[in-house]
Amino acid sequence: MLIQLEAYTVIGLTVGGALALAALGIVLVYRVTGVLNFANGAMGMFSTFVAWTVIYDPGWSRLRPAFLPEQVWVWFAVLIALVFSVGLGLALELGVFRWLVGRSQLIKAVVTIGILLLLQSGASLIWGNTQYHLPVNVVDPQRSVMVARVPVGWNQLLVMATAIGLSLGLAAFLQWSRFGVAMRAVSDDPIAAGLWGIPVRWVGSVSWMLGSLVAAIAGILISPFINFDTISLTLLVLDALAAALIGGLVSLPLTVLGGFALGLLETYPRIWIQSQDFPKLIALLVILAVLIFRARRVLLEKQA
Repeated sequence: MLIQLEAYTVIGLTVGGALALAALGIVLVYRVTGVLNFANGAMGMFSTFVAWTVIYDPGWSRLRPAFLPEQVWVWFAVLIALVFSVGLGLALELGVFRWLVGRSQLIKAVVTIGILLLLQSGASLIWGNTQYHLPVNVVDPQRSVMVARVPVGWNQLLVMATAIGLSLGLAAFLQWSRFGVAMRAVSDDPIAAGLWGIPVRWVGSVSWMLGSLVAAIAGILISPFINFDTISLTLLVLDALAAALIGGLVSLPLTVLGGFALGLLETYPRIWIQSQDFPKLIALLVILAVLIFRARRVLLEKQA
């Protein structure tokens, strides 16, 4: 039983790392632009399938030089997908959300749901809706190390390390870099930031590009651990939103901790309950609990 618990802990931390990465994309966009991006999962899904196409599509596979190792081609595919994700984020900001400046957050959130449906429909037409796809293995899935009597795959370590490293890197970027300070200034007061000469629109564009990039990284890294199809990655936004709410849609380190905690909460019950839908119920309960807690906190502050 103890070894089983340790194994499920590794699985939970792996899932939690992927959720944390997806949540970081939501927090980055919301913190700067005020848009709660429900299309975050769909954006990551679409970019992940771009990498899948380069790796597995026969037309693209024929472009790989014979001397080039297969793993190097995978990294090349991932690079193309990440560049695509940055372009997707920029296109959405320039083509959609720049025209919604000054509109209510509700309208912007509804628009992101429309984008989610558009990307989901497009992906279903291109890659199929329900069929299983081979994952994008950034590292050799057969390689592993022993940690506390449990074999931990390199791909699992990569997910956890990327989540922690990326959150610390982004937090440091926002705290100490010149552009990060500009992003925080726009987040606090975009009008005042504009008066001080900060390019508010460009800052918004960068936040969307970064958010889309992080979503793509999350989708690529989690693909070996799920039934990889267009729907599964799109629905990742529910779990990511729960982790983002734990961090208050502001704190990157707390968001990552929330992601890891949520991953464990969703994984441990599988020892006794074998249900594919149970993790989504856990995520929904976490979202409701956080919203109720924050609403109660705001009410108490007003009464004080």
